[in-house]
Amino acid sequence: MWYLQGDTFLLIALFSLTVTILRRLFPLRIVNILLPVIEAGIIFFIDSRLAVFYIVYIHLGLLLAHVLFKRVKNSGHTARSKVLFALFSVVATIPLFLSRAEVFGIDLPFPAVSIGIAFQMLKMIDAFYFVYYAGEPVKALAYINYMLFLPVFTAGPIFRYRDFLKTYENPLVPGSALFADCFKRLVRGMFKKVVLVEIALLILEHLLKVESHWYLSMAVVVISYMLLYLDFSGYSDIAIAFGKVAGYGVPENFKKPLSAPTFSQFWRSWHATLSDWIREHIYVVVAKKRLSKAVSGLIAFSTMVIMSLWHGFNRLYLIAGVYNGLLLLFENLFSMTTVTRRKSRRSIYVLRCAAVNFMFGLNTLVFTVPPDKIVPILRGFLEF
Repeated sequence: MWYLQGDTFLLIALFSLTVTILRRLFPLRIVNILLPVIEAGIIFFIDSRLAVFYIVYIHLGLLLAHVLFKRVKNSGHTARSKVLFALFSVVATIPLFLSRAEVFGIDLPFPAVSIGIAFQMLKMIDAFYFVYYAGEPVKALAYINYMLFLPVFTAGPIFRYRDFLKTYENPLVPGSALFADCFKRLVRGMFKKVVLVEIALLILEHLLKVESHWYLSMAVVVISYMLLYLDFSGYSDIAIAFGKVAGYGVPENFKKPLSAPTFSQFWRSWHATLSDWIREHIYVVVAKKRLSKAVSGLIAFSTMVIMSLWHGFNRLYLIAGVYNGLLLLFENLFSMTTVTRRKSRRSIYVLRCAAVNFMFGLNTLVFTVPPDKIVPILRGFLEF
């Protein structure tokens, strides 16, 4: 994991502090020129091949964004502009597929870069999205900083270009309150990642050795859920803390998923920046007019399948995507996508939240336990 490598952690911490110092010494425009040089230098120090790849990838994105802007500016949203937008978005995904070529039985003659490419791909597509729908060009220097920004480089939270631009042009004002908040968040994130995750792993490892029973299967699901939550939210806490120290208002990634009474509401709270990205770039683009429940459900189903394949190209991820997609499809078909706390009995609301999180917990088994253990765990619910 990027942040758990001691030298990398220290480099990112040093980067964030350096940016804060530079903001006090130089005007914002000078700092924004220095930032990509510093970021590229740190990435080059970590892995020179990775740095070269991203320099090429980022400049390719700049070129394609410029071509798309010229087309939209001169011709508007014509059929050719739409094709160009779609084509450039596909081009942005090519490195992701190359990095996972072995899944398709392809043995590449060169090592494919994979660190952070899934998140960088989404950011590049978002820049094209901004150009196409806002009709504005991406600012070259801002775009380079957007792609290289170290605190969220490998695993988010995912910045959308327009949101990054706001905090890039109007950075957070450093102060004792901000630093105190960032320090607390950093400690909380590290405690989750280094302490609580390890404890959860030890408990899970022990539970997997015990003979199956319904209460043991229940415990495995609960620990699996907490393991994934602590890992992802801990990483997000660290990224948000380092980002704010550097002056960037990094978006929240987890928004109390335990209090979500429906799966539609859950996905707005769990890994929220990824869910928001997919909803905006897939669901909203398709659903430009009022759709039937069935069509809305099918779009939600397709979105979850795509989201699962984004995590990796294998059968288990696909099954997880279908599982989550079917749950959303069911909610859409029966108009159960939203439940208001004020309009529900407290006991019913709590039960719904527990059911939603438990059923999502079943999905987390794909990410936390060996594949050959999943079926025995599920079968254990039938052992009384």
